[in-house]
Amino acid sequence: MSLSFRLAQMNFMIGDFRGNLLKMAHFLSSTGDDEIAVFPECAITGYPQQDLLSFNSFATEAESAARELISSFQTKTFIFGSIEKNQDRGRPLRNVALVAENGRLMGSYYKRLLPTYDVFDEDRYFEPGRQPLIVELKGFRAAITVCEDIWTEAPAAFLQNRYFQNPLEDSKDADVLINLSASPFEFAKIPERKEMLSRIAKKYQKPLIYVNTVGANDSLIFDGQSGVWNSRGEICRELAAFEEDSSLVMISALERISQRPYEMMSTIYDALLLGIKDYCLKSGFSSVCLGLSGGIDSALVACLAIDALGAKNVTLVMMPSRFTSKESNEDALQIAIKTQAPLHILSIEEIFNSSLKTLEFSFKGRAADITEENLQSRIRGNILMALSNKFGSLVLTTGNKSELAVGYCTLYGDMNGALAPLSDVYKTQVVELAREANRRWNRIPDRIFIKAPSAELRPNQSDQDELPDYQVLDAILQLLVEQSLTYHEILAMGFQKTDIEKTLSLYQRSEFKRYQMPLGLKISSKAFGIGRRMPMVEKFFKNQIVTTSSPNLRS
Repeated sequence: MSLSFRLAQMNFMIGDFRGNLLKMAHFLSSTGDDEIAVFPECAITGYPQQDLLSFNSFATEAESAARELISSFQTKTFIFGSIEKNQDRGRPLRNVALVAENGRLMGSYYKRLLPTYDVFDEDRYFEPGRQPLIVELKGFRAAITVCEDIWTEAPAAFLQNRYFQNPLEDSKDADVLINLSASPFEFAKIPERKEMLSRIAKKYQKPLIYVNTVGANDSLIFDGQSGVWNSRGEICRELAAFEEDSSLVMISALERISQRPYEMMSTIYDALLLGIKDYCLKSGFSSVCLGLSGGIDSALVACLAIDALGAKNVTLVMMPSRFTSKESNEDALQIAIKTQAPLHILSIEEIFNSSLKTLEFSFKGRAADITEENLQSRIRGNILMALSNKFGSLVLTTGNKSELAVGYCTLYGDMNGALAPLSDVYKTQVVELAREANRRWNRIPDRIFIKAPSAELRPNQSDQDELPDYQVLDAILQLLVEQSLTYHEILAMGFQKTDIEKTLSLYQRSEFKRYQMPLGLKISSKAFGIGRRMPMVEKFFKNQIVTTSSPNLRS
């Protein structure tokens, strides 16, 4: 006798109880009575629910939807994630995996390890479970866990040592391990996660079924990539990345397959596509607009938006000024021609002159400086927002993580918008992603890859006039942002003192801008926005810096 599982890797909408229920019901209608369907963590509710969980009716509706789903299928066996009210002491809710068979609830497993780091805040809402669940399914014993419950086996020491229990240790009497997950995407985490899952199956010598959710909810992107490992730790089934997928597996016939090669830039590109697409569609927008400058950042965002939504749904806006080079205009126009996306060419020169005239008396006796540069950026931001208001398109910003880290961006100017696709992508990664965009469809001119980066807000301007070389800057920023190293720790790694001081000074002084940035898409272990909590008023960084003469770039 064999046990057959049907993996259901699905894209769920937060709080759409009826829609999520119908999606699951449609899937169950196509499964055989001898199969066991496995859905991801919090399938009924979507994930993460955040402070929607503070509404009593949220849990009430989730419980009602779960009961309806279970009672609707009198001949099916399935496992799915939801939330429910805690009937005991402690926090008000539970993160639960429910096991249903023949129209009845056969077992409930409460998630035991509740993450409270990075983007996770589950201990704020949920009471942890304390008991394992090994349930008999068609003659086999299945141990159920939920997401974090298996991450005590992670390579990262801080996860191994974070908890005082390992739920997997209570699964030794089971025949198969099942984990329901909502594990967000990080480009460095994917190989580690697969290695961890292989190690778990091999360590406990049991087949492992891992079902992850897919789709994007706000800043978080869920990559799917569910899979099945045999008791030797060999991967036997691997579901698609960044799209809904399903697969039928027989536990008695788990043969090793070749694992998909991991190509980092292609994977990040696909993650950003999903992030843009789901944010727009789940928010009710079918079109976007963005400023197209002729630089590599806006070129990449244009490609991502077009690949995610289709060229007809992406409006490109060129807004040249007296400082825009002939080459930038030509390169931007070439992208528009190749992609055939709708294009507006709107010179800002007249508005800029009018603004300078209006401010002439107030600015009398003062030399032109960054103020006039920011005026141009804010004029462009106003134009994009006007087009958004008039035509109902979502504005995408084009700034990258390097710029946001050091404040090389203008509040209410190039930071205007609803979604910042590159806010977690360093400038050096932007270049590689742009090459990936061209590998899929050649549309970014070669010249964009080799010309010096410039905001083109004054004559002969270059980013490197004011910033360290991007290779150096990004390396320092990764140590500072992702690894939380201090000035002296970075200095000990061989970087120039002046480069570190300038970077730290700009990083510390521009925190207020990041508090006002649009929603970004998270692809790294530490993104600006969700999961990062930094005070604006502090002296920790400032006290590390010997020199504090760096300019306040483009505020």
